[in-house]
Amino acid sequence: MMNLFLIGMMGSWKSTVGRKLAETIKMEFVDIDDAIEEVTEMKISDIFQEFGEARFREMETAFFSEKSKQENQIFSTGGGVIMDPRNRNVLKKNGTTIFLNASIETLAKRIHNTKKRPLLTDDNNLKSQLEKIWKERKKYYEDSAHHTIYTDNLNPIQVVDKILNLLENQFENH
Repeated sequence: MMNLFLIGMMGSWKSTVGRKLAETIKMEFVDIDDAIEEVTEMKISDIFQEFGEARFREMETAFFSEKSKQENQIFSTGGGVIMDPRNRNVLKKNGTTIFLNASIETLAKRIHNTKKRPLLTDDNNLKSQLEKIWKERKKYYEDSAHHTIYTDNLNPIQVVDKILNLLENQFENH
């Protein structure tokens, strides 16, 4: 089994689903943002504030490309991981990539703590901020994904079930 990568916007349930999926199929779970915080001993928001987004993206790409060389892991990627072509290459070649897609309305309802999310600075304008980020990233999410699951009307367990079905079908067809 290769790696499984969960991509999508913040609030698309990458971490929630990834943890449940890893428990279910007994694979290691890696939340890229959490791992970077652990390695740097800094919060992502502090890294953005102190070094800027470009430096964070460099750190993210370096960490992700190295960590993805190990197999049998489920990755919850940061929402912006797809912005770097090197990461998109990893997503296409080092495993199966599943895009957890949700509408802006759904994402806005799911996001409770904007302080943890450095690209969301204005609580009053959450939907328009998400819309702007979505427009920048939509094509990259679609181009990087082997499969897409629309999560708007699902709960995390239903998303896990859909992924398990995808993996089962993929395994049977190879």
